[in-house]
Amino acid sequence: MSQDREPLDFGLDPFERTFGQLRGPLHWPSLTDAEASDAMDQLREWVEALVVRFAFEPRIIPPCWHRHGAMVEILSALRDHERADYADTASPTGAMEFVRALHDCQQLLGEQVAKTQCSLNGHRDDLMARWAAVSTSASETD
Repeated sequence: MSQDREPLDFGLDPFERTFGQLRGPLHWPSLTDAEASDAMDQLREWVEALVVRFAFEPRIIPPCWHRHGAMVEILSALRDHERADYADTASPTGAMEFVRALHDCQQLLGEQVAKTQCSLNGHRDDLMARWAAVSTSASETD
């Protein structure tokens, strides 16, 4: 073996280590409790890094974001978008597509926070339409 060749690296690719395999978007309602717990751990780590990267204020991503289904799904979709935008096979304009998606998500997240009025000082549960809560709990007992 020649001295100028680098040894083969069979370790994880840095992209794969950070973003994981690209398999398609995560559908939260389809996950088992164990799968959802694992997915939430991974998402929480990503969201914490996102908040630091972009200096998000609690009026966009409050500390209790993980307790709001809509915020979880918005942030999960954004992470999926980022993974696709920065994949080796992504378009050279992928970074800008992520920035646009990030902007859109800021709007959506801000609307969710405005509904709940969660802040650094406290969490408020989502208000659910009574008819939806009744039909959901009835179908769970069927």
